[in-house]
Amino acid sequence: LVPLGPGNTITFYADSTGPTDIIADVLGSYAPGTGAGFTGKTAARVLDTRIALGAPHAKHGAYQTLTLTVPGLPAGATAVALNVTVTNPTAAGDLVVYPSGQPRPLASNLNFVAKQSVPNMVLVPLGPGNTITFYADSTGTTDIIADVLGYFR
Repeated sequence: LVPLGPGNTITFYADSTGPTDIIADVLGSYAPGTGAGFTGKTAARVLDTRIALGAPHAKHGAYQTLTLTVPGLPAGATAVALNVTVTNPTAAGDLVVYPSGQPRPLASNLNFVAKQSVPNMVLVPLGPGNTITFYADSTGTTDIIADVLGYFR
């Protein structure tokens, strides 16, 4: 989910030393004043375990949870749109993102193998105090990155 720029444009940026292919699929749109209260915003990094942003500077451990208070959300926010990335995993596994204080769902948000970086967009309801929980179902460790793309209220 991304807000549109002037003339209904969006910009893609690849942080790479070589060329890359980009594929984009339009899944829908929101007209002004609609979208069940969704507000898109410029992506803002809120979690990066590689640099102690939003959590300690440490790889996320096997079968552990990490709770994040999502900063910068307005009063009344009920859910958040995130781009979540697993990077530098030491073993295969999956990552589940869910509202804090709720039972962990059975379905994962992204699956990964060792030494692979995998991003995925996640829509997740917020728990008390704008909190969400990350759970790595893996025998290894991994770094986790999350960028807020927008919120619902």
